[in-house]
Amino acid sequence: MSKIAVERGAPNICNYARSFEYREVDTKIMREVWNELQSYLGKYDGKSFPVEADDLFKETYNLDTDDLDNVYWAVADRLGIETEDAEANPFFNKVTTVKSLVLFLHNQPKKSGV
Repeated sequence: MSKIAVERGAPNICNYARSFEYREVDTKIMREVWNELQSYLGKYDGKSFPVEADDLFKETYNLDTDDLDNVYWAVADRLGIETEDAEANPFFNKVTTVKSLVLFLHNQPKKSGV
């Protein structure tokens, strides 16, 4: 992780955001996933980890399923995203990258009243 962080340099949310069809994907979800992962992954040389949309959870971050669940629940709770009936989501069992997590959350309904 440290080597990747040094090679990438400072985190750049603009580059991250350009990896998405931002007119079609909820930018609040994009930002919250970015923020949650930076918090979860820690700092390297005093800077947050430079998250990229194509990063693989297992291969890049060495996150196991429980860690990924923690990120998912934190973002879903913060944004009022429904977590029921996840099996109906087209990205169910396909979340392997940061981008696929964003798209999974985007395709879940919002809780009523949010």
